[in-house]
Amino acid sequence: MRLEGKVAVIVGGEGPLGREVTKAFLSEGAELIIGWYTQGDWDDAQKLIPRTYKGQFIDVYVDATKEDQVKNLIEKTLDAFGSLDIMIHMVGIFHAGEMVWETDLDVFEKLVETNLKSAFLCAKHAIRSMLGKGRGRILFFPGKLPFEPKPGFGANAISKAGMYTLVLALREELKDTNITVNAVMPSIIDTWKTRKIHPELARAGKMVNPSDIARLLCRICAEDSDALNGSILKVFGKL
Repeated sequence: MRLEGKVAVIVGGEGPLGREVTKAFLSEGAELIIGWYTQGDWDDAQKLIPRTYKGQFIDVYVDATKEDQVKNLIEKTLDAFGSLDIMIHMVGIFHAGEMVWETDLDVFEKLVETNLKSAFLCAKHAIRSMLGKGRGRILFFPGKLPFEPKPGFGANAISKAGMYTLVLALREELKDTNITVNAVMPSIIDTWKTRKIHPELARAGKMVNPSDIARLLCRICAEDSDALNGSILKVFGKL
């Protein structure tokens, strides 16, 4: 098992991709702290985790835009498992429809807070723990909108563009350590939500299977992937 002995924090673990990543990491031997925000989604998500893994993870409610709650998440990780090896940030919201000049300030601020501020806080407090151990893995999921900002999607793209800068900045700051920072950029992930929005893509098998992404993350977080650092990995499938 590639992740045996590793401790991973998955923030946003109740989402469609988070559920697949959780199952993959548990099957690879990792111990997990699953941070969740939406109670109903977490109630559904935990039903999908086989009972054989019940002693291998704990779950923690966290609003990742609040620094005290992120600090609490890391403290609970250290209390439960003694270390932190992997931080996976999957928190994010989506908003579209208005041009930039039509977007309300409160909508823009909410996008920045949820998409970028949460990434900053998770990285900040994970790194402080990882530096003591001298190694670690940090992963973000900013999406492809910042590279292809279409009309009506500008505010959302702006809120996630900073995540790419965060990856590059941390890569430079941490390049003399064994802490790596990378971003995974899927096109459209095949979930029950995206199938309703893009039924034609679902029928054509064009979207990316979340289990494929989960297996990729297992490889990125393995011991033999130190050379992969500061990368933007495009996971576009057939799109």
